[in-house]
Amino acid sequence: MKHRERFNVAFVLIMSQLVQVLTVAVVTSLIFFVLGLMLLNPQLLEAWTRNGTSDGQLLWMTIPVPNALIQVTLFLGALTFMYLSARAVSDGEYRSHFLDPLIDDLRLTLVARNRYRYLAVEHDRR
Repeated sequence: MKHRERFNVAFVLIMSQLVQVLTVAVVTSLIFFVLGLMLLNPQLLEAWTRNGTSDGQLLWMTIPVPNALIQVTLFLGALTFMYLSARAVSDGEYRSHFLDPLIDDLRLTLVARNRYRYLAVEHDRR
């Protein structure tokens, strides 16, 4: 197997895990954000902002959501991402449910690729 092909296999494994963990973290963050919006009342908003502005900034844009809620949501999303990343590396049960099937699919794809290349070489020799 060539160096680029090995890189491609590793890239597929890494990106699939990254996308999975990132998706779960973003969905979890959105759930916390919506729950925060539902539970936010004027008294809590005053306590969080210390009677300051109730507008927050996200990606250099001002939005009508308290900055404290944005920061808490981003913190909980980052915490979720770190937890799932650590679990993906250290937990055998997690790997057996999510990573092992992906590795089996990649292995099957590589076997099919090797057979195809072998048959193509044999066909060229004739």
